[in-house]
Amino acid sequence: MDYKRFDNKIVLRLKKGEKIIESLEKLANEANISAAHFQGIGAVNELKIGLMKPGDDDYTWDIHKENLEITSLIGNITTFEDKKVVHTHITCANENSKVIGGHLGEAICSFTVEIFIDLIDGKLEKQTDPELGIQIIEF
Repeated sequence: MDYKRFDNKIVLRLKKGEKIIESLEKLANEANISAAHFQGIGAVNELKIGLMKPGDDDYTWDIHKENLEITSLIGNITTFEDKKVVHTHITCANENSKVIGGHLGEAICSFTVEIFIDLIDGKLEKQTDPELGIQIIEF
């Protein structure tokens, strides 16, 4: 992965074989990012996406091993118990223009992935909501 910082923005470029979530977590730790929003485009050939239903303890995961074009990658970087947290949703299209999407568990870059990160001055922290059973941003 390569990245360059421009004031309160970072442009991150992934190379073939690199993982999206793993790279974003590495960047968040290297650049000490505690609050950010990002969006991106690119291509992947392995994708793990999920959906969490109310009352479930974990996501229901689907694995796709095919060439996919990222039509939308969006998410945020926050902290939970002093650990950087990357929360991402993705939408991809296959060669038949069929679109799939959901919560991104992980994806492997097949050509390149370009992510534009808007840094937020400050720290966004998540806490576990006991009623929902998930981590949510608390102010």
